[in-house]
Amino acid sequence: MSLSLGQFHEISISTTDLDASLRFYTMLGFRPVEVLDVWPHPYAVVVTGALVIGLHQYRFPSPSFTTVHDALAETLEIYREAGAVIAFAKTGPDCFNEFGFRDPAGHMVTLLEKATHRHAPAAQIHDSEDATGGLGRFVAFSLPSAAPEISTGFWQALGATPRSLDAEWRASGLSAAGLPIAIHDESEYPHPALVFQRRGLESRTQLEAPEGTALVIVG
Repeated sequence: MSLSLGQFHEISISTTDLDASLRFYTMLGFRPVEVLDVWPHPYAVVVTGALVIGLHQYRFPSPSFTTVHDALAETLEIYREAGAVIAFAKTGPDCFNEFGFRDPAGHMVTLLEKATHRHAPAAQIHDSEDATGGLGRFVAFSLPSAAPEISTGFWQALGATPRSLDAEWRASGLSAAGLPIAIHDESEYPHPALVFQRRGLESRTQLEAPEGTALVIVG
């Protein structure tokens, strides 16, 4: 039975202060894009290259790797039949359809029935080479795991394919639904991170967004 993630849509992040988070990312060179009238809560989206961040002034398990799938109801049943533990499911003709599950390390993955913003994520991984201000090149959305081999195998079962990171970041690189991701050992870094590369950097640098998202710059 083949599992499909669909197309990468955004890294969904919960924030208690949307304006503060939006200012932080735009200050770093992210570009705001138009959002659609889907969510009842305040919502904004910022992008750079292949990376799309959805900022939600709403409490939910965050961050979430979020995709769009054009056959959501059927896909939900396929995941259930495959033994996935569904964390939540909202389906039916009278609501916006979505469902979510967690990977072996507990990280949330959410599938949506349609886009919630007007940005079309970069179709090619090499688009992530775009530089963002002082951050440098986007490398990957990196997820910590106590058992990296198990987590990597799980994502590969969802269709992710191996990919070289070409950066000083100890992790297994993957391409998942069109986004570079990585699985790193939680003993080396305990948090999910947006990893960037700035060549010539002598030591790792970390920034923290107002909502707590870690941005790590490596050489």
